[in-house]
Amino acid sequence: MYKLITIFLFSLFLIRAQGQQVTSVDDSKKTYLVTHTQIEYLEDQRGEYSFPAVTRLPFQSYRGQVPNFFISHSVFWLRVRIRNNTDYPRLLVALSHPTLDEVVFYAVKGDGTLIDSAVISEKEPFGSRANKNQNYLFNLNMAKGSEETVYVKLYASEQILVPIEVGIIKSVQERLALKDLVFGLYTGLILSMFLYNFFLLFSTRDKSYFYYVLYVLFVGLSQAMLQGYSFRFLWPNHPGINGYANVLIPFLNGIAAAEFIRHFLNLKQLSAKLNRRMLIIELAYCVAFVLCILQFRQEAQVVVQFVAAAGSAYVLVMLSNLSYRKIRVAKFLLLAWTVFLCSVIIFVLRNAGLLPYNDFTYYALQVGSAAEAMLLSLALADKINTYRREEELARREALRISLENEQLIKEQNIVLEKEVSNRTEQLQHTNEELKEAMSQIQHTQAKLVENEKMASLGQLTAGIAHEINNPINFVTSNIRPLEADVTDLQQVIRKYEALDLAKDLPPQLADIEKYKTEIDLEYVYEEIGILLSGIKEGANRTSEIVKGLKSFARVDEANWKRVDINEGIDSTLLLVKNTFPQNFQLVKELGNLPLAECEPGKINQVIMNIITNAVQAIEERMREDGNTGRLTIKTWEQGGTIKISIGDNGKGMTEEVRSKIFDPFFTTKDVGAGTGLGLSIVQGIIEKHNGSIQVLTEPGSGTTFVISLPVG
Repeated sequence: MYKLITIFLFSLFLIRAQGQQVTSVDDSKKTYLVTHTQIEYLEDQRGEYSFPAVTRLPFQSYRGQVPNFFISHSVFWLRVRIRNNTDYPRLLVALSHPTLDEVVFYAVKGDGTLIDSAVISEKEPFGSRANKNQNYLFNLNMAKGSEETVYVKLYASEQILVPIEVGIIKSVQERLALKDLVFGLYTGLILSMFLYNFFLLFSTRDKSYFYYVLYVLFVGLSQAMLQGYSFRFLWPNHPGINGYANVLIPFLNGIAAAEFIRHFLNLKQLSAKLNRRMLIIELAYCVAFVLCILQFRQEAQVVVQFVAAAGSAYVLVMLSNLSYRKIRVAKFLLLAWTVFLCSVIIFVLRNAGLLPYNDFTYYALQVGSAAEAMLLSLALADKINTYRREEELARREALRISLENEQLIKEQNIVLEKEVSNRTEQLQHTNEELKEAMSQIQHTQAKLVENEKMASLGQLTAGIAHEINNPINFVTSNIRPLEADVTDLQQVIRKYEALDLAKDLPPQLADIEKYKTEIDLEYVYEEIGILLSGIKEGANRTSEIVKGLKSFARVDEANWKRVDINEGIDSTLLLVKNTFPQNFQLVKELGNLPLAECEPGKINQVIMNIITNAVQAIEERMREDGNTGRLTIKTWEQGGTIKISIGDNGKGMTEEVRSKIFDPFFTTKDVGAGTGLGLSIVQGIIEKHNGSIQVLTEPGSGTTFVISLPVG
């Protein structure tokens, strides 16, 4: 055992003692990847080292296969020893990581003499490069058997990955051409997916296709940027764009991916919570965008990569959960997302040095993104086909029912034709009974509706009495002191009227002045003004209440009018606010609305019924947990439609209860506490106005009614 340990330690010593190995180019048909034993590096944290002084500084060996310095503000120097054992006098050094900001090559002989140097920067136009390739290439003139040392100075605002390959010019160029060919095939596939689904967008009018084509476009641009083709072909004469594109393209890619997932899964309708979380991910991407605009590009890169990693993990969990819930579209999306994430994991592990740098790990991301694009296209096609199958089944079912009804009618007609002659009198008698029964049903229905209406109006009585009683009491309490002040003024006037001009006036006037002092006439004047102002305020308040009541009490109007919906909401709130509990918050956000053609009294009744139900739900929740009650009322116009949203933070409803709330006589209240007709009447009124009503609710999250009414 001790001998084995001794041999092991001695071997390590020999390995370390060997120092830097030479990269020997022996075969002209091969390219050689410079690995950890053949490369040394030096980190310049302040960017103050220069050539040739840097050649005298100590370099360190790199332990990974390919140097990877992640995102850093430092400048890095690399040192590689190269020997040419081929018959070709020129070699080519290729640094295959096009997203570096600047690379400087120095070729040095064994005695330290500088042979050649080259500066390649993203800050210069692409045409200024000696080798017209997106990678950083450096020519070495070396005779057979000679050896040179190459120093590479590099800096980047994003991840610094330095795969260096060496070979004769032909072999290196052939390898680079193969990469160009593979990326060309990848680009062709991405363009095919983009154009095919772009044309489908116009035929289907589905927003999912719109965000899909955007996502595919930015995925292709992201790959082109990572491989350096964007600078080479898209903006070769505008190098300043590169500094922003490294952040902006991933930012747009992330936003497009999030929006595609939201619309493809219809998260807004499926789950408001999941929809909000996807919007939070988009907001996090916006932080990176702001940092990029403020010139914090390395920080923006970190934020983009972090958000992409965290967002991808969350989307994977979300899709797994939805797939477990048997949501078909989520299964396709989960498959595509998993394939893409696997390629991303391979890409990241390669960059981190945990996987070898080879063709498989190099092309994994391109293959994964291409496979994802195809799978997403298939998922969209399946979604459309599913819709079509459902429509076709619906049409077939409707046709079947129509044929059955037609056959049934024919059979009934045959029977009726046979019996019509001998049952005419019975049918007439039955018809009269049916008319009478229909009349009774209509009368009963009208009575029930009227009872519901009166019950709603009865709930308002206490509020109206309370609202009017306050200003009336204010007026009444001011009348008595006002009468006293007027009496004092009348007394002063009578004293002036009683003046005897035939007698000495000064004593009489002095007596009047004394009386005025006693009653404090100036205070009487001031008090009269205050009392009259109070009476006026009480009268105005009473007038407003009556005006609000008049605005609300249009239930019996049969004429359609153009009215302001916001005014009806205000008048309804005025009449029902006495029912609001303590510790209650009313949030009112009324937008600018056009006048709506409607029966105003009926619409007011709808609003009052929903608000009353919301307040009752809030009170029930407050009795259980004591939290603050909140009623939120919003209005806005959207596409020629007036939207009214009334939401509460009550207990919410289960799906079973929500599906029955519009059924006549259905109620969750105790016996005698409700008729179960309120929401049924509400639905009837909204349908009569060619509108719609939507219920958004979850147990424990409150309930929101969204009413849509046409403007005209």
